[in-house]
Amino acid sequence: MVHGETKRILVVEDEQDVAGLLQARLEANGYEVHVEACGRAALAEARELRPDLVILDLMLPDMDGYTVSAELRAMYRAWTLPILMLTARDKLRDKLRGYCAGADAYLTKPYDAGELLGAVARLLHHEV
Repeated sequence: MVHGETKRILVVEDEQDVAGLLQARLEANGYEVHVEACGRAALAEARELRPDLVILDLMLPDMDGYTVSAELRAMYRAWTLPILMLTARDKLRDKLRGYCAGADAYLTKPYDAGELLGAVARLLHHEV
């Protein structure tokens, strides 16, 4: 459970069932969750929402998650925005590319719920 101020998480996931499960799991743990299905909409939402964390899929319909991550990093240089990449791409080169594009953490699907919540808590500096 999250203590103190409710943290806002932007989930960028184009698969509706995956996004719904993520949203339900995160909301059950006290987070405010906003979902976008494509990169351009996510970038616009990030400007408005100023989330505390972004959970980002790599394979999106309009642009890849690497590009979204890099644009988020360029948009918020002075603002620390943790980015958790959550994707089916599990090759080392994909992970390295993710970190180079600005990811703070990288988890692969299918993911373990406890590992995901632990990574979210760590990125938001909460106790697990």
